[in-house]
Amino acid sequence: MKLSLQQHIYFFILSSCLFFVVLVSSILWSIHVVDVAIERERYAHKVENHSNVLKQFIRSENIYAKDHNIDQWLLLEAKFNELLTRTPSLSAEQKTIQYSIESQNKNVLKLFNVIHENKLKKADDRIKQHLKLRLIMQLEAISSDAKQLFNIVQKDLHRVIKRQVTLVLSILSLSLIILIFGAFKLVKIFSTSLNEVKLAFTKNRCGNYQNIKLSNKSEEFESIANAFNEMNTELSATTVSLESMRKIVAERTEVLEQLSKTDPLTKVANRRALFEKGHDEFTRLQRSGSSFSLILLDCDLFKDINDKYGHLFGDEVLQHICFVCNEEIRSIDFFARYGGEEFIILLPESELSGAIATAERIQSSLAKQTITLEGVDVYVTLSIGICQAEKRHGCFEDVIKDADAAMYKAKENGRNRIEVCHNE
Repeated sequence: MKLSLQQHIYFFILSSCLFFVVLVSSILWSIHVVDVAIERERYAHKVENHSNVLKQFIRSENIYAKDHNIDQWLLLEAKFNELLTRTPSLSAEQKTIQYSIESQNKNVLKLFNVIHENKLKKADDRIKQHLKLRLIMQLEAISSDAKQLFNIVQKDLHRVIKRQVTLVLSILSLSLIILIFGAFKLVKIFSTSLNEVKLAFTKNRCGNYQNIKLSNKSEEFESIANAFNEMNTELSATTVSLESMRKIVAERTEVLEQLSKTDPLTKVANRRALFEKGHDEFTRLQRSGSSFSLILLDCDLFKDINDKYGHLFGDEVLQHICFVCNEEIRSIDFFARYGGEEFIILLPESELSGAIATAERIQSSLAKQTITLEGVDVYVTLSIGICQAEKRHGCFEDVIKDADAAMYKAKENGRNRIEVCHNE
């Protein structure tokens, strides 16, 4: 049967009260049983003491003396009889001994009466001594029975105390075990269910819409779980998960980042990307001393091409230059459009000789690959300036400035040529 958390708590409280009542009842019952045993012990002890007093009285007194007064004896005997009439609850074995004591006490009274009669009749001394001896033996028998009763009652008292203590401790231990188990189960149900609900809310906040699956069933938490699961069903049907959103944002960001660093016409790196790369290389040059070279290319007579063939053909020329350059440079080289018809190639870990060889390959390839327009082959040439970054340069822009000066020198010297900026 499925119980609610509230019912679990009520059941635990009622169980605790029940165990408390059982424990208190067992303690009260044990107190009663022990009191009965103690009362028996007191009674047996009084019987033994009184029988010893009677026996000592007979031995110490000359009951045959003329001046002997029997009133004291009668008083002691009356007290003993009264004690025997106020008998507590006894066991079967103890009652047998009690009956024996009562019977022997009656015989003592009969013997004492006979002795008293013989005293008055002035009987023979042997008869008097015999009767007194019988009286003493009868009193010793009572004393022996009383002592036996006391021993039996005392053993029974120890046994009763031990049994009742064991009973109380057993009930107490069982009650504690069951109550601890119940408390642990309640705590487990509450803490486990609460953690599962909390985890579900955390995942839900992160965009991971998962239903709550409770390990411990309870009406209160199941109502929360059902409401939460219904909400998740609606959210998952109408909302993109956070993980999907992150993926989309990352993809869009990457695309935008790529677009922001790409020239839309030629599809090569733009000026912004060039300066980011150039500043990184220049920082590495300053830190580790590794050098790089820079090639600045400018399309010769590009304005005349636009004027003669149109701007669309001019765009094709720029795209053709980019295609040839990308074919001739290394994978680690960085090619970018600097602006208009100007392009820059950044060559990491490269000396002037390597940069010159790259520029020569580009010129050679352009000479072999023409652009055809309406059946006419159009040749494209480049004026190229080369500069190697040195410690004398204060920044990346200084390297570009020297390469630009070399490129203008190439134009002044007839175009379609390579000029190098040497160290002063």
